[in-house]
Amino acid sequence: MAAVVRLGLDIDGTITSAPTRFVQAACAVRSAGGCVHVVTSRSVLGRIGTLAELREYDLDYDEIHFLPEISQAQALCPHPHLDWFNRHRWLKVDYAVHHRLTHFVDDDVAVLKLFREFAPMVVALSPLDALTDVLSIGTLK
Repeated sequence: MAAVVRLGLDIDGTITSAPTRFVQAACAVRSAGGCVHVVTSRSVLGRIGTLAELREYDLDYDEIHFLPEISQAQALCPHPHLDWFNRHRWLKVDYAVHHRLTHFVDDDVAVLKLFREFAPMVVALSPLDALTDVLSIGTLK
């Protein structure tokens, strides 16, 4: 029996790279009893526009999370060996762990590397890798 997928999706370069296919993937995940979280480094100041964009795509999701500003990431990230920008990227990993996401899709290879380092239990995928299995993503193991 396949585990329920708790999917995290980045927006820019991920959802925007193939909106129709990610809408299909999100629908498959939710239909299989999973959940979809959109996690973005876009500023919360652009929240209204971002929500409108996701509505235009007809993306069905459970939660949306805007990362805190880069300046806040310096205090929030407990890994001083990371440079300032990777501390901001790490916030996606932190969100995924705290929300028990099982899969996370992001186009930024640095984010994927951070998942491998700090949250190897989360399956971190590039958009291309995730879309290779778009028809079965709702039942990924």
